[in-house]
Parts: sequence; C-alpha cells; structure tokens
Amino acid sequence: MASVRDYYCAPDLYDVIYSDISDDAAFWVGCARAAAGPVLELACGNGRLLVPCAAAGADIEGLDLTPAMVESLRGKLAAQRLRAAVAVGDMRDFTRPRRYALIFIAFNSFLHNLTQEDQLATLRGCRQHLAPGGRLMISVFHPDARKLIEHDGTPRVIKTLPQPGGGSAKVTDRGRCDPIAQLVQVARQVEMRDVRGGVTETHEMSFELRYVYLPEMELLLTLAGFSRFAVEARTGYTAGFAPKAALENGDPVVWTAWKD
Repeated sequence: MASVRDYYCAPDLYDVIYSDISDDAAFWVGCARAAAGPVLELACGNGRLLVPCAAAGADIEGLDLTPAMVESLRGKLAAQRLRAAVAVGDMRDFTRPRRYALIFIAFNSFLHNLTQEDQLATLRGCRQHLAPGGRLMISVFHPDARKLIEHDGTPRVIKTLPQPGGGSAKVTDRGRCDPIAQLVQVARQVEMRDVRGGVTETHEMSFELRYVYLPEMELLLTLAGFSRFAVEARTGYTAGFAPKAALENGDPVVWTAWKD
C-alpha cells in the first residue's frame, strides 16, 4: 500500500479553488436522498457535497484522510445545525459499524489512489461495507490523450475566480504526465489578487492522480468482487453534469457497481 499525505491544500483554500464547481451537487444529493438506507461519502473533504446531502435530509456519514478537512466539515455542519457522523480515515483501509445502501466517491477523489493495489483495496473495502443490493458510485474523468500531452511542465492558467468583496484568485497549474504509470503530477500556484490586480498572497502546492481507463476499471471492479456494474458519461462539472448519450475523451464518468 502506497504512503499518502494529507490533502494538498488547506480547507479555506480548497473552497476558493473549487468555488466554481457545483453542478454535480444536485446529482449526488438526488442519489443520497433516493438511497434506501444510510449513505457514506469517502474522501468527503470539507463537505462540498456532504453538507447539501445532509441538508436535504439524507442519512449520510463522511470519511476523509485529512484532519483539517474533517474539522472544517464539522464546523460547516454545526453552522447549519446539521448532524452527520464524520471521521478521519483512509478509503483504502477503513472500518465502519454500519452497512450502507450507497457509498460514493466523487469528483476524481478515487484517483488519489496512486497504485492498482490501493485502488483494489478501496474497492474491496467499499464492497465489504455495502448492504446487500447496495451501490458503490464513483465519478472520475475519462483520460484524454490530447490533454495528457499538455502536461509537459509548461505553466498554464486554468482559471481566474472572482472573490467576494472584489479581487480574484488566479490558479496556474504546471503538470507532468507519466503515461507508463498513468500518473499526472501537478504543481499548482494560487495567487490572491486585490481589486487593482495586485498579488496579496501566493500559495504553492502539489498533488498526484492516477487515471484509469474503462477496461481497467471493469477489471478492478471484477477483482474487487463486483459482478454487476455500469458506466455513464456526463457533461462537465461546470456544464450541468448532465447525462450524455456518447462518451468523449475527457468527460466525467460515473461508475455504479452493485453488491448482489
């Protein structure tokens, strides 16, 4: 099992970087509300999805590797007078007392498993914690060779986000791709700018993802003990996260695997 570290940025900075990502929330809230039993979100972070699920009345719990993220999530739940059991834990090796109707891993978080061993450990642990007939759902991006080639070490501004009260956050990534190991390594810089465009803060961070192709994911799910699964393409996280009839490279996909 590969070693890991805490999530690559602080909770407040995470909220800034991903302030434009919200289109998948309604989808996951709908899945959580429709579950015929308790729900577990793995790699829940500081609650971008768990908080709205709890607010919608879902019986949801959360697990995340980083203590700071879990504490931030607890603060958000308390601020809205919501209750959900959240804890620090590793999706590759966790034990919970309940069995769940739905376990989900959203927004590419499964790709923080950097080896097949870790991916399998996560999938097997999820299956163990599902109730009979329960579902595991995972959203990841489908690899796009053209985009992967762009990870050549060249800095690229990926977005500039307006901030409350004026100013902006400029996010620049410098990525490198290892096509043999299927790893993307990203060095990220976030510049906080005032209303005049002056830089007030600069944050440097890095993270890695291991991307997964469809046939590989099918094999991983089979090895983890799932006999029935399906995949659905969806539009982007800022493009409605709606279902698509045909998969295109780079699309988010949602895997669903059932515990028969």
